Amino acid sequence: MSNKAITGGTVLKLLIYSFIVGFIMYSLEWSPGDILGWIANAVADVWGWFSGSGLEYVLLGATIVVPLFLFSRWRDRMRSRGNRSE
Repeated sequence: MSNKAITGGTVLKLLIYSFIVGFIMYSLEWSPGDILGWIANAVADVWGWFSGSGLEYVLLGATIVVPLFLFSRWRDRMRSRGNRSE
């Protein structure tokens, strides 16, 4: 990961993109809650598709295994970064 500074140009781009997306959402009469609801419904549909099959257990296990895996990768990266500075 790089430690890039947030410049005025970056802030300006974010403002422009936010304006464009906000205008489109306003025009379509969408709210952030609508979008989050659609995402939640999509996840529920996928879960329903997996229900009744053995894949349901894979998803249940993944709720524990994936965060532990990501945490261990993060921890190893922090350790290696600390060793580099010595």
